[in-house]
Amino acid sequence: MRSQEPKPEAALPLHWWRLKRSVGRRWREWRLPHGFERLGTRYGGWWIFAPAIGKEPLLIDCGLGRDISFPAAFLERFGGARVMGVDPNPQALEYSRAHCPRGMQIIDAALWSVAGTELRFHLPRASADLPQGADGVSGSLLASHSYAGEATRAVRTTTLAELLAQAGRNACDIFKLDIEGAEYAVLQALCENGDIRRARQLLVEFHHHCTDRTLEDTRQAVARVQSSGFRLAYTEDRNCVFLRTG
Repeated sequence: MRSQEPKPEAALPLHWWRLKRSVGRRWREWRLPHGFERLGTRYGGWWIFAPAIGKEPLLIDCGLGRDISFPAAFLERFGGARVMGVDPNPQALEYSRAHCPRGMQIIDAALWSVAGTELRFHLPRASADLPQGADGVSGSLLASHSYAGEATRAVRTTTLAELLAQAGRNACDIFKLDIEGAEYAVLQALCENGDIRRARQLLVEFHHHCTDRTLEDTRQAVARVQSSGFRLAYTEDRNCVFLRTG
């Protein structure tokens, strides 16, 4: 999920800072190698490397929110595709089920480092109590998340390995993580047990800006993924696109 806009540079008015950021983003996008495509809306979409998608594509999309334009576009773009969408937030589940396209399965669970345990998921605070620009559906397993309120719900955890077993697959074409701070523990476990290489492309939004995780934690997580056989192909704000190298 997207967050409150970062502080503009002191020397630039806000509208000029936004224009500068937009131009910089478009320049980076223009320089992307042939084969990269963006699927979904500006808010909820992601860049992917289309030539690496197989004949029976599988997207495991963890963290749906109230914008499933990315998995919907994936299904439309690739014939015979399948999507497993995972989210523990009741608002996200309600929205996703109401707009679920053919070929997409919605799973009420929280991606974590181990499967089959019960954790407390912190529901987001009321809209009036959220930071400016917050979307209102970004709960978290982390109590330190700046959007998290006092209300929680019990959720069952799942893992990449368990989701692949449910799909009857050994690997997925794309594994997307927008899990509001839980990505640090998940990525560490996946890199340690080697299951990270069961994804051909890895899309991660990092949340050092709104949890007790730090920018250094993000740098270490990126380095850990790279040392596990992935190349950091593109970044967009805190979104990272990794491609498996072999």
